[in-house]
Amino acid sequence: MPDPLEQFLLEYVDAAGGLADAIEPQVYDVLLPNADTPLRVAFDPDALPEHASAQLLTFGSALLDDWLEQAQARGRVGLAYLDDLHLTPHALDQRVRRELVLPEGLALQIETMRPRYVTHSLFWFEVTYISDEKEQALYPVAVERYYGRQVRYLDALLESERFSEIRRWHYPDAASLPLDHAYLAAREAVARTVRAEAHTRQHQNQQRLVEQTGKMQRYYADLRAELAERVEKATARGEELEALRLRQAALAREEALRLDELERKSQLRVQLKLTNLLHVKIPRLFVNTRLVAVEGKRAAFRPTALTLTWDPLVEKTDALTCPGCHHPTFELRLGRQNELRCPNCETPTGKR
Repeated sequence: MPDPLEQFLLEYVDAAGGLADAIEPQVYDVLLPNADTPLRVAFDPDALPEHASAQLLTFGSALLDDWLEQAQARGRVGLAYLDDLHLTPHALDQRVRRELVLPEGLALQIETMRPRYVTHSLFWFEVTYISDEKEQALYPVAVERYYGRQVRYLDALLESERFSEIRRWHYPDAASLPLDHAYLAAREAVARTVRAEAHTRQHQNQQRLVEQTGKMQRYYADLRAELAERVEKATARGEELEALRLRQAALAREEALRLDELERKSQLRVQLKLTNLLHVKIPRLFVNTRLVAVEGKRAAFRPTALTLTWDPLVEKTDALTCPGCHHPTFELRLGRQNELRCPNCETPTGKR
């Protein structure tokens, strides 16, 4: 099994349409489409004496950084399908009714069930923290674009081999939140995390600044005391003081510059950019239902169409979007005008 760097090399060269020929263990001749001659690459430093023209490919090398940048540029936007799901669950109608809490006197009639592809967009954001050091972190955020909610179940799937580039079924696509809206939702989710991380880092920077400033000020205080002693002795001997006075002024300027440099280095700057985007289409069952009044009850309630969705990936009914506040909910109530609301919305008593 190749190590991660060798695996990256083989996959990158294959994706770029090039060739990688293993000369010996951990030594390859690589020919890329944009190159005139093959490049010999070694992963083992001990192989370099026998291959003088080879370049060592290791973490931090300029060659690896260049190939990583090119690989990232090639794969900024991708499309995949997850089609190995079970779409005929047993007793789905009973499960849906059990998971949804309805107002007393109303019943749920299930009319039709139809699968549709729901688009999920997975955004990778690169965050760079810059102060006295430069650090980078990668934050993935997935947004399910039918309800427009952030989901986390794609994280585990990325490590599997279940995704396919081929669409297996002819199911129609479900309505999707516009991509720019999904992007803004993902960016805001990352921004919340980054703000908390930045606050922690800035607090640590300020603590270091206080410590370093104290050391710096004590250091220059000692220099000033030593210089003041020399001035006092020179004055007593009647010597020329001009050079010492200039040194005192230079020392003050130097201290101010060093303190200003510490202050600038302690300030944290954060850069956020989108690096990659993957659209994943996953089938989901759309259950068309109708809410009706039970015979003899809720006579004023008009039958209302309601679309529910059942997610075979997690084998659960998705939370509805409340018609009033648009928050997810599994419980519906009736308002004063027999309108459907969730418990967080206005109740029949008019209280919140």
